[in-house]
Amino acid sequence: HVRAALMAQLPSKQHTLLVDLDRVKKEYADHNEKVLSKFVSIIGGIVEHALAPRIGKTDFDARAKKSAAAADGSIVTAANVVCCPFLEGISSNTKKMHQVLSVLLPEEHLQDVFSRIFAYVDSKVPSLFITASAASASEGSGGAGGNNSFSLPQTDDGKRRMVLEVEAMSNALNRLSGVQPWDFSAMKVLEKKLDINLDTEGKEEQPDDPAKEAFGNKEDAKAEDSLMNGEDGVKENNGDKTHEREEGDSSDGDAETKESLTENVNDVDNTNADNTASSSAAVEITNNNGLSSEGEQNVCNGEKDSSTATEQAGLSEDRSEPCVREEEDET
Repeated sequence: HVRAALMAQLPSKQHTLLVDLDRVKKEYADHNEKVLSKFVSIIGGIVEHALAPRIGKTDFDARAKKSAAAADGSIVTAANVVCCPFLEGISSNTKKMHQVLSVLLPEEHLQDVFSRIFAYVDSKVPSLFITASAASASEGSGGAGGNNSFSLPQTDDGKRRMVLEVEAMSNALNRLSGVQPWDFSAMKVLEKKLDINLDTEGKEEQPDDPAKEAFGNKEDAKAEDSLMNGEDGVKENNGDKTHEREEGDSSDGDAETKESLTENVNDVDNTNADNTASSSAAVEITNNNGLSSEGEQNVCNGEKDSSTATEQAGLSEDRSEPCVREEEDET
């Protein structure tokens, strides 16, 4: 962006000056890369020169026996296991560098640096264990073995202890703030080298518990007894149910007979009540018919009276007309 802005402002004759700007940009990127790589080399020097000699004093078989004796039956996991001096030194030195760089570097550079550190530790730790074991074996075959000889664990508990300690170290590194979690593969490499798989091992150990086996046998015996008792109970229940059905059928027949008789009596009572109601309704209808005929006669008589009154009124009007005429003639 700076180069494009300057090119827009400068004349074409001075564009050659921008070549130096590209060179400065490249030198800055290279210097930044060297600084970030220097942090990784610092951790690498500490691991290879200061911490690697501690591997010779580590015996994972003995550490597994000691932890089993002090655990009092509790299961050792990656969350509560104590790492050996070599792995603990890697974790503590990486944390110290994180405390310094988290204040000086921006977040992007901090993630970049520790992603490189984690990648280095992930590949270097298994290789250092394998190299130390091979070197001790070669020295032992030549008769120059010493107290600092290291060998890979031979017992299953020792192999499991070694993988758990490496897993605990990787979990501690991933818990650092502001860093990108890394998918460590060192545990898988060691499991393949040691010919052990913690996931399948944990699943295979569960059925070997004698208490669980005894409990399972008791449960099987109880289940068989319950099945036998259940079959006998089913037979007895079937016989009882057959007897109950016979008694129930007889009692149901008596109850049905009583119910049919009761229904017939109720039907007779209802029929008598219906007949009584119909007869009373017929009487009422007859009385109403009588009343209606009397009303019709009264209406007819009323019409006759009205016609008689009308005729009389007409006669009176005819009689009054001659009197009026006589008066008119006199006047």
